[in-house]
Amino acid sequence: MNHQINLPFSHTEAELIAAVHRVAGACVDFRILKRSLDARHARNIRVLYSISTDVTDPSESIHAAVQRQRAALGKACTPASLRPVVIGTGPGGLFSALWLHLHGFQTTVLEQGPPMRDRVRDMARFMKLGELHPWSNICFGAGGAGTYSDGKLITRIRSPFISFVMRTFVDHGAPESIRYLYNPHLGSNKIRQCITRMLDWMQSQGVKLLYNTRFVDYSADSGNRILAVGSHDGQSISLDALFLATGHSARSVYTMLRERGVEISGKDFAMGLRVEHPAEQINRTQYGDGYERRYPGIETAQYKLAKTWKEEARAVYSFCMCPGGYVLNASTASDGVVTNGMSNYLKSGRFSNAAIVVNVRSEDLERIGYGGLDGGLTLQRDLEEVFRSSVNAKGSAYVLPAQRLRDFIQGTRSSSLTDSSSLNPVLSSPLHTLLPSFISDGLRRGFLTFERKMPGFSTGPTAQLFGIESRTSSPYRIERDTETLTSPTHANLYPIGEGAGYAGGITSAAIDGIRAAQAWIATLIDTDAALQGHGSGFDRE
Repeated sequence: MNHQINLPFSHTEAELIAAVHRVAGACVDFRILKRSLDARHARNIRVLYSISTDVTDPSESIHAAVQRQRAALGKACTPASLRPVVIGTGPGGLFSALWLHLHGFQTTVLEQGPPMRDRVRDMARFMKLGELHPWSNICFGAGGAGTYSDGKLITRIRSPFISFVMRTFVDHGAPESIRYLYNPHLGSNKIRQCITRMLDWMQSQGVKLLYNTRFVDYSADSGNRILAVGSHDGQSISLDALFLATGHSARSVYTMLRERGVEISGKDFAMGLRVEHPAEQINRTQYGDGYERRYPGIETAQYKLAKTWKEEARAVYSFCMCPGGYVLNASTASDGVVTNGMSNYLKSGRFSNAAIVVNVRSEDLERIGYGGLDGGLTLQRDLEEVFRSSVNAKGSAYVLPAQRLRDFIQGTRSSSLTDSSSLNPVLSSPLHTLLPSFISDGLRRGFLTFERKMPGFSTGPTAQLFGIESRTSSPYRIERDTETLTSPTHANLYPIGEGAGYAGGITSAAIDGIRAAQAWIATLIDTDAALQGHGSGFDRE
């Protein structure tokens, strides 16, 4: 049975146990399902718990089902003789490969970037010296872009695999609390450690990890069944199923797939700028003056802002909010600048930042001359180059362009900038002149709305903008069947994760990777029989 508990912020563990016993019975065992902060009233911040007296670990039933399914596979085929190949080590590819490994398949994973240790070194060189590595940066390398997107594990989807994903992170070093916090957050430092341990463990167990190996082509039979993938260094790797988890910035892969006839469509996405404030300002706005005395040890405050004009089909909203974090130069090539944000586990930085983005529809693209399937990608590229050239010499994407927020609203160039968290150099640029009018106007209207919700957010002297935030999601969707999860043009191709257009964060991408691997397994055995007694745990979502 589940119960709800409401306690003051500064409660003790003993007070939590006493409250549970009052509602559920003396000495009853329980586990926490969810813990969240209710900060709607700054003078009386509360902590809300959802608890269950069923102490069974839901991830255990998933592990038991895997064992039953693996046994059924052994009767139907020889898993070790089948060769699935996974492209990419972001959360989609990582958990797809893990699921396949747990079922006994001879799994190979291709990652175009280097192992984590080398990736960290290459990014340090870019931040200090401006030397940008095209395959080892904020977006590319072991762990994918998810490694440097703040380690947020919150998801809006419902899936029995969530408990498995969280348990897997905990097993590889994440704190137990991520299994029940409302906003589970590892931070870029802890998720980097977890993913390194996961990849090292998988490699030690026989998963073949090919780093610095770019997927550039594939061969197929007359029925368009993929037989092998080709790499940039001439390798040809035979396969039985291909799981494509290349992430939202794998532009060369999109081009290659289109040329080879894989069905791809355009989809809506969003672009905008990243805004930064002193973390102390956001804390006072969310928790009230004197919050340090009333709520000692309270976490760095977050916010979520959105405004929609339905009659115009226009939306402006915050995305990837990083409390106590850093603004990042997430460029992947020297011909364009891209921004992103991150924070570490303790959220202890002096600043907080978030993307503020505007939705981009096919109608918007048509209106400004970017129609067609590739219009979204072309606009991304063009704007990244415009922002780059506003503060960088040709051939460099080292410096981030910035502008004070109130100057952006007033349409004037900033004569000076405030301090920032950026690890790359920052120079003033008239960002309001660099964007299409529907984006700049949408941002300006959104900022004025947000000012009414959070006084000082848009008009304060320390609010600063950086650009461009252009990689919130992919402008493409690699089509797949809703039941089999395979490409309609290639029967053994499984497009997965954020880059394929089917996820929007670390946890949802990880679950999508598991679902795709599970869909292939379903073609090999009678999964209903294999999972009898598991209930709805493996039902398709």
